[in-house]
Amino acid sequence: MASAFGWYGPLIDLSAASSHIGDFVQLLVFVHRSFPVQCKSSKLGRDLTRTDIEVGDDTTPYFIVSLWQKHMGSMVAAGDVVLLENFKIAKYGDVVEARTVQWSSLLCLVRPYQSLLSKAVEELVTGCRVGTTTKDKLRRVIKWVQRSLSTICNIKLQSNQQIEHLPRNWTLLEEEKPRDCFSLMEVSQLTTSCKAIVCASIGEIVPLHTARTLGDTKKEKIFISRRVYSTGDNNLVDDLICTGCQLCGSPLDSKFEQIAVPLICWKSSSRLHSICSIYRPFMLYLWDESDYMPVLVKNRAAEILFGNIKAGKVYSAYKEQMHNRNLGPRNKCKDKDAGESLAISPRLCGEGHPSANILEVGKSLQLEEKHVPDKFNFYRLWLILLKMLLKQGKNGPLKFEIIVDPSLDIENGKFEMVSATMPCFGTT
Repeated sequence: MASAFGWYGPLIDLSAASSHIGDFVQLLVFVHRSFPVQCKSSKLGRDLTRTDIEVGDDTTPYFIVSLWQKHMGSMVAAGDVVLLENFKIAKYGDVVEARTVQWSSLLCLVRPYQSLLSKAVEELVTGCRVGTTTKDKLRRVIKWVQRSLSTICNIKLQSNQQIEHLPRNWTLLEEEKPRDCFSLMEVSQLTTSCKAIVCASIGEIVPLHTARTLGDTKKEKIFISRRVYSTGDNNLVDDLICTGCQLCGSPLDSKFEQIAVPLICWKSSSRLHSICSIYRPFMLYLWDESDYMPVLVKNRAAEILFGNIKAGKVYSAYKEQMHNRNLGPRNKCKDKDAGESLAISPRLCGEGHPSANILEVGKSLQLEEKHVPDKFNFYRLWLILLKMLLKQGKNGPLKFEIIVDPSLDIENGKFEMVSATMPCFGTT
């Protein structure tokens, strides 16, 4: 489908895309593969569809293009050579990609994929009704595809025909196994980025970037172990739970101006944050006989540490408990007034026995006192786990998996917790 609006920008190579951020361009590319369609719900209540395709040309082998038009996503298939007209170049962090706008269009120039392998270059180019500049680019892309068969061999064809499987010219990157370290001292001396497993005990929890850590002059207030047994400390939940992204664990509340709120989520394919209640990042101080170490803990790791209890459940249970506590004095006043009214003006019947109305009032008061909430109180359970974890010197060690990145500082994740499990010590 040729563009009905004409070209709003030049035909460029993919290698020059970074020089056209925010501009409209034309791209002639080979499609490696098409990602599954992702459904997005817009603010207007409409359902939008998005298809990500991985493309390449003779200058850049791999490049991402986002198709937001549903019909356009169904027009493209792996192995096609297509002309993308009036696409906008965008940049998210360090990632440059092309995306559709309202007047974007897609024109398939070569299909099926087998024709790229069986026909000559000029035969393929001659059949395309495009301009001279576009034909020159098409020649270069076809020659690049024919030279790079081993690289682009994993094409899923829509037809029943199959192509010969050719070996890849790269190896898949296998996930590096975590290093088993005998002590925190050994972990602290690692000089390369890796994952480490070590057994250590929990010493302290210190929240990052809260009102107390930024403004309180009493240093003991920043230590959770000093506050977890205080019944009057109602700020404990607010210091450990906030509004943020459950994927990347970044707090998104604008409570503190010193903290830069990230605009995009690197762990989301749509670059959008998934907003909910999360555990605020905190420093977990570990210790063993050799050393102590502050480890950064974000939302997902905090959930594992707190028995897979999500922050949203803790926060909702806490708010409900505070609401019931505020209603408590009012109920007590009502009970007292009811008791006084019964004592002052008893309604007796027969030989001094209380009437049925008095018995009903007494039963209703007893039921209110014995009322048990239907919902499980995750806040109390979380508080118990927090107290157990912070019994300094009385707990056995846990087995921690830690990501080590020597290029970062401590608060930004030089040591970041991934998971925590109960160690199993053999007897042999």
